[in-house]
Amino acid sequence: LSGNNVSLVAKKGYENYIYDNRDVIDSTDESLYSAAIYSLVDLDICGKGSLILESLNNNGIHSKDDLEVKNLNLSIKASDNTLKGNDSVTILNCNTSLISKAGDCVKTTNSDISDKGNQRGTITITGGTHNLYAATDGLDAAYNVIIDDETTILNIYTDKYSQYSEEVTATSNTVNYVRYNSNQYNYSIKYFNSDTDYEWVNCEYYTSVASGRGTYYYYKYDKKTNYSKMSLYMYDSSQTQGQDENYYYLSENLTINDAYDTLALSNKMGSLSVSFTNYKTQSQGGMGGMQEGNTDKGDYSTKGIKASNEIVINCGTIYIEAYDDAIHANNDVVLENGATPLGNVTINGGNITISSNDDGIHADGILTITAGNIGISNSYEGLEGSSIVISGGNTSVIAKDDGANSTITSGNGITINDGTLYVYCGGDGLDANSQTSYSGIVFNGGNTVVISTSNGNSALDSEKGYTYNSGNVIAIMPTGGMSSESTNCSNFSSIATSGNISLSSGNYFTVSVSGNIKAIVKMPTSISSVAIYLGSNQATLSSSTSNTNELDVNGVYWN
Repeated sequence: LSGNNVSLVAKKGYENYIYDNRDVIDSTDESLYSAAIYSLVDLDICGKGSLILESLNNNGIHSKDDLEVKNLNLSIKASDNTLKGNDSVTILNCNTSLISKAGDCVKTTNSDISDKGNQRGTITITGGTHNLYAATDGLDAAYNVIIDDETTILNIYTDKYSQYSEEVTATSNTVNYVRYNSNQYNYSIKYFNSDTDYEWVNCEYYTSVASGRGTYYYYKYDKKTNYSKMSLYMYDSSQTQGQDENYYYLSENLTINDAYDTLALSNKMGSLSVSFTNYKTQSQGGMGGMQEGNTDKGDYSTKGIKASNEIVINCGTIYIEAYDDAIHANNDVVLENGATPLGNVTINGGNITISSNDDGIHADGILTITAGNIGISNSYEGLEGSSIVISGGNTSVIAKDDGANSTITSGNGITINDGTLYVYCGGDGLDANSQTSYSGIVFNGGNTVVISTSNGNSALDSEKGYTYNSGNVIAIMPTGGMSSESTNCSNFSSIATSGNISLSSGNYFTVSVSGNIKAIVKMPTSISSVAIYLGSNQATLSSSTSNTNELDVNGVYWN
């Protein structure tokens, strides 16, 4: 309650248990101390032993000032935030298991300057193994997030990807919905427990909602509570609802999940799929600016790593499954120190694996990748920032919409200086909105493969053209549509080869120059394509069914 700091030590060889079984405490009333361990001064949790803490309705560990956790084994299960330090949270060389049933795992709230001149609000993780299960954000910093040390292992699961999350989005008690971006189809639900115990329910048109990317159509159907499984049937205008003999699309058998009331249909690269979400989530639409694209969002922030100024990842092994953006830095709110936040994300190394329901990596400011291995296996948009600079490392992106999107309207949007970049997407591959001539995308080096499956988009999309100086670039997209944008380069005829070529899934697209193979790409899908190679206007573009060269994890070979 007073002093400069307090240390709690978990003695080596001992396990320590703390249980907070109180009712919900008003977190705004500091006299009630809404955490199992609460300190009004700097708090250190340390030692070589173990601390196991359960908070039934409140926070786990909360310091009004700085919170440092080091060396020990720490396990927290809390209703609200598991670790909260208003001024900072530092996690150093320890192992943690953090479960928040309805809040964030690690959180700071202040972004002002202390009396000693120190910037407040940073979350720092250095070393150790950390498993975070959050209903909302995994890491939520009022200022910066810094992840360091090669021994750091950080696994983050948010919202529906956390097996411990309680329902954080309101759902309907009696009505559920189907959502799709077309109103040309009808739907029925087959509820069942077994082959003989089932019930058909037809869906009726309910409403439409406009978003930044188009209009979504909603069909309502009665919610049934006495069945454990369901299937979604989709019919065209010539087919009859409520039968399983003649239909346009059939989902897999779905286990009913009462935390969600909407079945969201999506067409990912020519293949229909169904996922659970909530009607309230979808009907609210986008949030403006760079976040307009994906309307499949929750009512709460459910990001993997979030900071109000900057995120810096220097090394470590990071795995994120997030219902919202996996990594996200803001610059939209003035900090308490009076400064305008940067909104930057900088990745200087590490092994990062991401699956996101929205953006993979999102920076309101500059997204910079200098080194490391980054794999985004699922996202709405893979990389997003006001500008994007890739100067090294190995980056792989799979996205439903754009692979990489720069929103800056002047100057260089996307700059690739070095490293390898692989993009497989359903929208624009590299999308730059700069209005400066030939500055939207700049290739200065590295090896880049971009495959776009949408004939309404382009592998290389720049408002006023792009610049090629060096490097190897392969761009593949369907013929017609916006494919001409991929040739909008000031010196295209002298540095590029393009042609129409039919590419089949599993076959090998090959680029050769003077008889020497420069690159091979194993096709993930079939496309009647326009294929472009930037690097020589004498290249030969071909397709074959066999390959003897060793391919990387994306099915690419560079020579």
